[in-house]
Amino acid sequence: MCAGCFIHLLADARLKEEQATCPNCRCEISKSLCCRNLAVEKAVSELPSECGFCMRQFPRSLLERHQKEECQDRVTQCKYKRIGCPWQGPYHELTVHEAECTHPTKTGNELMEILDEMDQTHKKEMQLYNSIFSLLSFEKIGYTVAVSVDQKSWAVLSRQ
Repeated sequence: MCAGCFIHLLADARLKEEQATCPNCRCEISKSLCCRNLAVEKAVSELPSECGFCMRQFPRSLLERHQKEECQDRVTQCKYKRIGCPWQGPYHELTVHEAECTHPTKTGNELMEILDEMDQTHKKEMQLYNSIFSLLSFEKIGYTVAVSVDQKSWAVLSRQ
């Protein structure tokens, strides 16, 4: 199984205070009992995968780089996003948009208004976040949170 599924399986068993078992054969598994099958890993890395943006096929090992750096259809944002430009679209349209973007030509007062609106939106989001965090802090409430460790691994944290 992939590293992400393996870590998820171990974390899930730990939360349930059980021994992790293989979903296929039901034998016990753990980090110490696990070993890598390099031949299978290599074979899997060469299997074709489809880019979620341009739908072209790539070997699995090259897909992540293609999607982050090379794909002309990947979703990107305007470099003036920090001063309020809401545009996002395919990478191949970025140059045209940025050449026509009106945000760099706005006056200081216009930019201050945009930044004030962005600050207000951020303030409302933080209030909502703090309200949810406060509600989840009650002792009688149990919840599970998935936290991204990296692109390939997920850890599951729980508090009850």
